[in-house]
Amino acid sequence: MRRVGEATAVPAARRALPPPTPWEALPLVAPFLDAASLAAASCVSTSWHAAFAADYLWARLCAQHYPSALGLLRHLPDTDGCSSGRQQRSSTHCRLFALFRSASIRCRALPAPRLALADVAFAVDVSTAGGESIVSFAVPAAEAGGVKNAAGLFLFGIDLSDRNAAIGPGEWRVRWTAVRTGNRWDGGAPVAVLMMDAKVPAARAAGAVSFGGRGEAGVAARLPAPGCGGERLEAEVVVELAGEERLVEKVRLGVMCECRYVGADEGLRYLQHFLL
Repeated sequence: MRRVGEATAVPAARRALPPPTPWEALPLVAPFLDAASLAAASCVSTSWHAAFAADYLWARLCAQHYPSALGLLRHLPDTDGCSSGRQQRSSTHCRLFALFRSASIRCRALPAPRLALADVAFAVDVSTAGGESIVSFAVPAAEAGGVKNAAGLFLFGIDLSDRNAAIGPGEWRVRWTAVRTGNRWDGGAPVAVLMMDAKVPAARAAGAVSFGGRGEAGVAARLPAPGCGGERLEAEVVVELAGEERLVEKVRLGVMCECRYVGADEGLRYLQHFLL
């Protein structure tokens, strides 16, 4: 039994909760919060929403992070798309800040190509204008020797110095075909796409070999655009020549965009539009 004058213990469940933060203090704290904290605090209650979703707070953040966005205020709709009357309507500058914040989230890196170099082979035919073969070869892309200082580029060099093939006088022709040879797709059925079928003027090869006995002659052709459009890409084939006979020593294959070679992943992403 409880003795007379003994204090009565108050159960934990009945203890008084701390008083809520006076609403007058909320506007004093709000200017010191970042965007994520303001957004979270505005969802606590109606009074907190009034304090932390105030338009002047988001106007300050817009001016700080996205000053150019302020010029778009007159183009924003009057509503933020809330169909329910129970939802709190966002301030104009809050919606503007969210719009530009989402732009950085949407700017994602491109995914890695599904096609790999191990799945692709190149077939090249160099012939005279009359159709007589000068040199022909097929090589897996993964085994084609990379050109010096071209690591990571869609650029390949194939040594043909043992072929003893020479480009004679007159016009000649280059045909380059990319073939999907990997058996990971469609049960191994091969698929091919023509990268180039172009003529090379006779003067280009004739003037290629300098007094040092070596030179090169090349040709570039516009690649077909994939279904979704995209950058203007060109296929380039360069033939390295040696001696007065203009013997073919090496053939370089590459894909270019605005006079620069594209990366290996970019080249594979282009090929997969046609080979997958």
